[in-house]
Amino acid sequence: MRARPSPLVARSILGATLGAGAFVALTAFAPAARAATVVRGPYVQDLGSRQAAVMLELGEALPTSLEIRKGAAGPDTDAPVATVTGPVSPSQELVANGLEPATSYRYLVKADGLLERGTFTTAPEDDRPISFVMYGDDRSDAAAHAAIVRQIAQTPGEFLVNTGDMVYDGSKVEEWNGFFAIERELLRSRCLFPAIGNHEISMPMSDGALRYARAFRVPGPLEAQERWYSFRWGSARFFVLDAHDDFASAELAWLERSLAAADAEPGLAWRFAVLHHGPYSSGPHGGNPALRVARVPELLRAHKVDVVFSGHDHVYERGETSGLRWVITGGGGAPLYKRYREEPGSLRFEATFHFLRVELTKTSGLLTTLRPDGSLLERCAFPNGGAGGWGCNVAAGVPPPSATGGAPAVQAGPNAPTPAPGPPDRADPGGSPKRSCACTQVGGPVEWLGLAASTALVAGSAVRRKRRKRGPGGAGDDGSDPTDGKERESR
Repeated sequence: MRARPSPLVARSILGATLGAGAFVALTAFAPAARAATVVRGPYVQDLGSRQAAVMLELGEALPTSLEIRKGAAGPDTDAPVATVTGPVSPSQELVANGLEPATSYRYLVKADGLLERGTFTTAPEDDRPISFVMYGDDRSDAAAHAAIVRQIAQTPGEFLVNTGDMVYDGSKVEEWNGFFAIERELLRSRCLFPAIGNHEISMPMSDGALRYARAFRVPGPLEAQERWYSFRWGSARFFVLDAHDDFASAELAWLERSLAAADAEPGLAWRFAVLHHGPYSSGPHGGNPALRVARVPELLRAHKVDVVFSGHDHVYERGETSGLRWVITGGGGAPLYKRYREEPGSLRFEATFHFLRVELTKTSGLLTTLRPDGSLLERCAFPNGGAGGWGCNVAAGVPPPSATGGAPAVQAGPNAPTPAPGPPDRADPGGSPKRSCACTQVGGPVEWLGLAASTALVAGSAVRRKRRKRGPGGAGDDGSDPTDGKERESR
């Protein structure tokens, strides 16, 4: 058990206005006369065992209040356990501390006649079974994205993890508003922990990374500016990375320190890495060269990370390389990709829309991959301790393979390429895929220009936002898309 913090403290942090031209949705609870309007939210962020944030974007600058009551249901007349008053601003980031672990709460947001309700359940601090849902690459196809969200809403999971590329162009406020409109009901009651993708960073000289940082609140160090962070949920710790860094920077030093600290963390049974562009892939992007140059896979393996989750290639792929298990979940709505290569260690590949549900006990995990219609793609058991392989095509409740070296009980079959919707292969005379994006060339002049500009913009916002510094617990491509072969306009 972690030490209890000081008595209940509730506070509000002023966000920043994201710009005009936003999508406005009238809430059903608002009166006819001068009703406040909701641009996005409310949605739960930075949820831990003893704190929660509720974020909201209004159509105008208004004072806002948040009331939190114990229990998932009940009357508004119950005494609130926390009351937070927000500033006169369109952007509200309302934070309550001093909550109880593994406890359900309901919240009420008020603003000039507006009433918005939601619920959340705080993280446990013990080793009870937990579950979460993971998905990513939702951009470009709102209908496919919405289909995924509808099925996730019917799937149990205590929180959500997104592997990035939530929007096509992170510099456009209307795309962010579209994302939050599709996920509105889902996010009002389940916290989303995001990983930044190349499309969030967007084009050189854009403010995509700044808009991403304004949209989310995560428990990361101040210098990370929302781009990398770690959080704990029960017996599991997650290391969420900015895959588009060159990893010759503060992020790698932070990761080394955080992994070392987790080695001695009491009660910790699981370690997961989450990032947008992962180390291995059979898709058109392939593995992330920056990770290999910085020997990040070796670092994760040495600290017994159980699974590396990523996206970027719009496919489902599962594998194991030199004892490091990995999964690509890039089927959240973006155009599907074909298979371009045979990645060593790949065990299953399918180009299909999908999402993941992960269930954990203290010693065993179960990965279930589902399509938008709820049909099962595959189910795989795995042990903790960073070793032991996959045991796939198993029924729910079947024990995973032994962590002491036993072979998986049932392994996936041959890895035949799967025909998929999408563009025809584009190959150079040598037969390798021709890429229209520069995301595999980390450190190139265009990319570094974009990174420098985005970093400067985000760093400038840190002073204005006055975000609190949090402890360890608590560079993009040129924006083009290999599915269309079109270079996006530089701004």
